[in-house]
Amino acid sequence: MGDSQELLTPADTLAGFDRWSASYDVELDPLVEASAWVLDRAPLGCADCDVVELGCGTARNVPRVLAEGARSYLGVDGSVGMLNMAAARVRDPRASFAHVDVLAPWTPHRTYDLALVVLVLEHLPTLDAIAQTLARVVRPGGRVRLIEQHPERIATGSLPHFREGQTEVMFTSFAHPVGTLINVLETVGFETVRRDWLAADALVAAVPRLGPLRGMRVLVDIKATRRR
Repeated sequence: MGDSQELLTPADTLAGFDRWSASYDVELDPLVEASAWVLDRAPLGCADCDVVELGCGTARNVPRVLAEGARSYLGVDGSVGMLNMAAARVRDPRASFAHVDVLAPWTPHRTYDLALVVLVLEHLPTLDAIAQTLARVVRPGGRVRLIEQHPERIATGSLPHFREGQTEVMFTSFAHPVGTLINVLETVGFETVRRDWLAADALVAAVPRLGPLRGMRVLVDIKATRRR
C-alpha cells in the first residue's frame, strides 16, 4: 500500500505541531537548517538583551541566544507539545517558556530588547495580530529579527510537512508578500531593513536538500527597530 497524504486546515495547525513535536528535531526541515545557517552568518547581536521569541517551537534557537550572552529569554508558542519539548530540552535559569496564541494580540507583563520570529508567519492567515503583539512586546528603540520562508517559494507549492507513520502531513501555508510584511511592521512603528537569502552555492553546500532550489530566493530576513 502506498503512502497517504493529509493536508491540515489552518484551524488544525496547532494540533499538527503537537503531533510533529516528538519528531521535529529528529530530521530537521531544510528551512530550519537554512535559518540556522543565516543566523550563523548574521548573528542576532543579543548580548545583555532580554529576548522574547514568538513561535519558539522546540527551543532550537535558545542555545544560540544564550551563547550570544542574552540576559534572559522567554519562548512563547501556541503548541503545548512543542513547549513540552522545549522545556525538557533547555535547563538554564535565564530561559523560560509560556503558552501564548500568536494568532491573537498578546500583551506581556513587560517589554523586551529583541523579539525573534523564525518560520512562523507562513502559518498565520493574517499578520495584524502578530504586528500588534510585536509593537507591545518590543521596547522603544528595541529590535525585531524576522526570518521567514520567502513567499516566492511558498507560491511554488512548497508546504511544511512531516511524516507520521505512512502519512505525509502537510500544513496550509500563506504566502505573505514581502511588501506586506514590511508595511505591517512600519504601520505599528518599526523601521525595517530587508535582505533576501538565495539558495546559492554556500547555502546549498550547507543544506544539500535545497539543491533543487538553487538560485531561488528561499528566505526573507527582516531587521526592524521600534521608533522611540
